[in-house]
Amino acid sequence: ASDDRNLVAQLENLKGVTTNLEELWTLDFARFRYGYLPRETYDSFQQSLNEEDDILFFPTNVGSKLVYGVYFTTKAAHHKVDSLFNSLHFVRIHVDAQAHGSADESIADLTARAAQADAAAAACTAELAAILDRERDTFMAHHAYLRYRNDTYDLRRFSAHSRETFYLMGWVPETALAGMQEKFAQFRNLSCVVDSAGEIPDVKPPTKLKNSFLGRAFQPFLEMYGLPAYNEFDPSGFMAITYCLFFGVMFGDVGQGICLALIGIFLARFKKMWLGNIIACCGLSGALFGCIYGSVFGLEHILPGFKVLAKADEFVIPGTSNVLLLLVVSIALGIGMLAFVMAINIRNGIRQRNYEKILFGPNGLAGMVFYLGLIAAALCTLLFGVNLFTPAYVLPVLVLPLVLILLKEPLSLLLAGDPEWKHVKIGGLLVTGFFELFETLLSYLTNTLSFMRIGAYAITHVGLMLVVQMLAEMAGGLASVGGVIAMILGNLFVMGFEGLLVGIQVLRLEFYELFGRFYEDGGTPFVPKIIDYSAHSVV
Repeated sequence: ASDDRNLVAQLENLKGVTTNLEELWTLDFARFRYGYLPRETYDSFQQSLNEEDDILFFPTNVGSKLVYGVYFTTKAAHHKVDSLFNSLHFVRIHVDAQAHGSADESIADLTARAAQADAAAAACTAELAAILDRERDTFMAHHAYLRYRNDTYDLRRFSAHSRETFYLMGWVPETALAGMQEKFAQFRNLSCVVDSAGEIPDVKPPTKLKNSFLGRAFQPFLEMYGLPAYNEFDPSGFMAITYCLFFGVMFGDVGQGICLALIGIFLARFKKMWLGNIIACCGLSGALFGCIYGSVFGLEHILPGFKVLAKADEFVIPGTSNVLLLLVVSIALGIGMLAFVMAINIRNGIRQRNYEKILFGPNGLAGMVFYLGLIAAALCTLLFGVNLFTPAYVLPVLVLPLVLILLKEPLSLLLAGDPEWKHVKIGGLLVTGFFELFETLLSYLTNTLSFMRIGAYAITHVGLMLVVQMLAEMAGGLASVGGVIAMILGNLFVMGFEGLLVGIQVLRLEFYELFGRFYEDGGTPFVPKIIDYSAHSVV
């Protein structure tokens, strides 16, 4: 039926041709061609075609863009004429040999034949549906059995076997272990041996993440960096909380935050985009911090709050500008975050029994003591005038941790009971350790100062909205149509442009400043082999 309809579509533009089509295909001294060319080409070359002695062109359907038609030429000149029409972008239509009689007769015959084929197909479909309904249970049973046999046979490629025995090795969640053992107990000649992940040191277990909605929303970002290993801290929830926190501080505005949240909900719910959930969470965080800043679409006189660009008499701390206070709070937040991820790294080391991570690494206990000790001494000196940089403080709190970091390799081997610590060359250790120690100290400084970008972007957001307000005032103020349009366009620009920049910068903070201190990734996802023979449909 579909072939007949396609042939009818070919013949639709030949309705005006009453000659028997079979005679046109079998001319002895002439050649017949049917097709179409662009309307512009036809209008430009119509006169030239009419003046050619060996060409007879008859348009059959003149449309706005295409002109369908036929042309005749002599047998001797058809190669030259075909080349001419090819240069005019003529597309030839090869009509199927099933077309008989005139175009109108062929269309009627083919249409009737297609209708008969449709009726026969409908009858067959109805008969098949009746058979399926009548024999559904039988079909389902056979389908389920065949699927079961196919999937179980496919499992053979995961097994090893000898002449009389075979074995399969794999990973099972602890929650499913009891049910699996109960099923294995039904087979007398089948034994099941269970080992925990820690008892198989040379095999790396897969990772199965269990997260709340917030953690699942940010899981695609985590997968960009890599999945956590089996015995490693899952940072999905941590990333979700800190990402929203940083974004909210940098993009605090009630109106713009709510708009972002609505856009995110739309993208997640109707467009099924994973990024929509992240945008919605960030928008809500921005709206929350907008309440703290007292900013609604850049207008800071509507709500009370912490005004970033406040005047001297409105400073939260007299004598200290709110801009400076915001930058200091950003650095303090960074110090807290870095200390927290160092603690996570120590936790990972305990789970992995890695003494370097726990005690001697730059992100272990030695690194944390040095980092926090240096900051505490600097704060006491600057804020309270108490000088802690004395030998009694510097040697145990600052110098000793650096020495431990420098000697982390042999000390870790010694604690692990590995005799290789005796073969570590002191000269090479000191040379490489010096440069690594310098890089460690530099990373403490740069990572801490990098968190200033949180406050800097919050200040930038206020500055951009001040520019938008100035443009709105130049257009006549919010009482005029021009001012309202300028305000709307300005807010849209800030939401799109700065929202994108803030999102990228927060992701950079997560990946480089935080994840780099505790997260090794390298995990493989847990993808169970499921044999589902409870078929629900056979079609």
